[in-house]
Amino acid sequence: MKKRNLKSVNGGYLSLLALVCIMTMGCSSDNDERVTDAEKATVTVTFSPYDMEPMTRAAVSDYATRLDVWVYESGTERYAEHQQSTDDGFGSLTLTLDKTKMYTLYAAAHKGDGAATLVNGVVAFPNDKVTHSFFYSQTFSPATTTTLSCVMERIVGNFRVEITDAVPDGVARMVMDIGESPTRWDVAGYGVKLSERTASFAPAAGSSPTLSTFIIADGEEDTAYTITVTAYDADDDVVQTRTFSDVPIRNGYRSIYRGNFFTDQAVGMTFTVNDWSNYDTVDF
Repeated sequence: MKKRNLKSVNGGYLSLLALVCIMTMGCSSDNDERVTDAEKATVTVTFSPYDMEPMTRAAVSDYATRLDVWVYESGTERYAEHQQSTDDGFGSLTLTLDKTKMYTLYAAAHKGDGAATLVNGVVAFPNDKVTHSFFYSQTFSPATTTTLSCVMERIVGNFRVEITDAVPDGVARMVMDIGESPTRWDVAGYGVKLSERTASFAPAAGSSPTLSTFIIADGEEDTAYTITVTAYDADDDVVQTRTFSDVPIRNGYRSIYRGNFFTDQAVGMTFTVNDWSNYDTVDF
């Protein structure tokens, strides 16, 4: 899998405002324990949206329920903070840094069921479940950098099926078979650990549901996926199934397929601009 550097994608950022004031940190090495006041530096780190407009805490929670931050120095983790949106002070923490050293900050925001981990340069989410996820990293010296503006990038693409006809009686569940895709994120800027993935839904009879899932794409270009969506009854018999071929998935972009799912019709295709990150809508 090709390694790449993180790049900005228009509209592909987390609307997250989190103030991180670096003031009190306990470091593990003897040298760090003997840091004098003259060697200490206060650095302000701000997680901000792409448009740089302040967002409310409620809006932050719409995008992420977890924020995990790690600070490394000389390849060793010096500090880790794991927060959730229900915590007091969500999005803020305090640290102390030695201004004679270089540090690398890594941060992941997501909607996982627990805290993410960072091991050997790979971010892993709880149970390898991929949710709406964002990432940021920067190497800096507290001696020269006292403010970090951390614009987080989406590390997932979004696939949506907008069903325009009604779910018939008897449909118990719908399953989206995504196939093999990455479930973890290498801090160098690409997805790793390919796994077979499915997503399950329980739409109400008579509703016209939207089925949505997040996929870590491979590389900066589109990755073509074949995604099958199947409706089952209570006996696990197939009610209807549709296969979407060559679905373009790209981190920071949304692919929308819209049409009648349960009623057979001719397949047509149109292309429109969407507000998530300007991608295609396919009518089926």
